[in-house]
Amino acid sequence: MKKLKHIGILFFTAVCCISCKEEVYETLNIVIQNRTDSTVHVTLYPKRLHENGLYFYWEGNKSLKNPKFNIRSWGEEHIFVTRDLTLKPYELALREFDSIYIRTAYNLIIFTPENVTGYAENIFSEDSTWDFEIYEDDLLKSSYKYYIENRYTFRILKDKIIISNQ
Repeated sequence: MKKLKHIGILFFTAVCCISCKEEVYETLNIVIQNRTDSTVHVTLYPKRLHENGLYFYWEGNKSLKNPKFNIRSWGEEHIFVTRDLTLKPYELALREFDSIYIRTAYNLIIFTPENVTGYAENIFSEDSTWDFEIYEDDLLKSSYKYYIENRYTFRILKDKIIISNQ
């Protein structure tokens, strides 16, 4: 009887461990960060726009976002989220956006896949500078036990803004 009790406890422990298997939800996020001393005004031109003028910014999710927004000084905004971890940030930007306009206190920056106006780098270029960070959180997504965000951030820096004298 004692042996049967030990087997029962062992079986119960194994079932508990298997049922408590940790689920991981991992995303790749692209973010624009404003590192200037004033608010910037961003207009995204997504390739797919919802009928209400918003765009789906989270692939595989029905989350909508306004393609026009402000980013305060030293603030940031997530512009797209996907579960496809094989993409590079510029590839995701190319896949999702036709162009991106950013109005700064100094000029208008226009990013297109072909060129850039008013800035030293193109967000759509393989040579663009993206900072990479990994964020882990077990509370961020209530439907998952563990969330990992692979975040690529494109920073708007004052010293990379090209001011034309017109």
